[in-house]
Amino acid sequence: MAYAGDCRVAGRIQLSRDRLTDMLNDQPTLHLRDVLLESLQDGRLLELATLELQRDELFAVEALGPRGRAEKRVRTRPHRMQISLGPYIVMGQLHTLPGADPLNGILRRMPMVPLTTATIGYSVAGQSVMRDVETLVVNRRLADWISPTSREQAFFPNTPIVVPAPGEFFAKDLTGPLDR
Repeated sequence: MAYAGDCRVAGRIQLSRDRLTDMLNDQPTLHLRDVLLESLQDGRLLELATLELQRDELFAVEALGPRGRAEKRVRTRPHRMQISLGPYIVMGQLHTLPGADPLNGILRRMPMVPLTTATIGYSVAGQSVMRDVETLVVNRRLADWISPTSREQAFFPNTPIVVPAPGEFFAKDLTGPLDR
């Protein structure tokens, strides 16, 4: 399942790399077959034999199938992140090297970044949908904002996602109190 700006896209694709994330980062154009489109506006369905999509049209893609070669895996530390991607809100675990800054890490990666234990929220025909997926590959270039979730969010996972206020998570006021 893929998530575009105005629809969800289901279809088949020939995996050309060990991992879907690597293929999405290497190929700017994707060729799908046996395609089903679902409109976010009204829920209408459209079937197509084939469809050519540009990677930059996709906000996120659900990863299914193999995880890649075990001998290439490295030890990582998960960080809970939330991301606004057009009509979608995503929460998931970003995996970084131990000690790495997660926000800086996601901004330095290739455009398509995997999140594990993810939830994607969106609306179809005015109805809210929340979908849990094992791995969701997000297009960080299309992100409206990216932030680590608060410590409270980790302890209260059923709390609604709130859009951060302007400047939140980006700066800390170190000026101290003003005396008049």
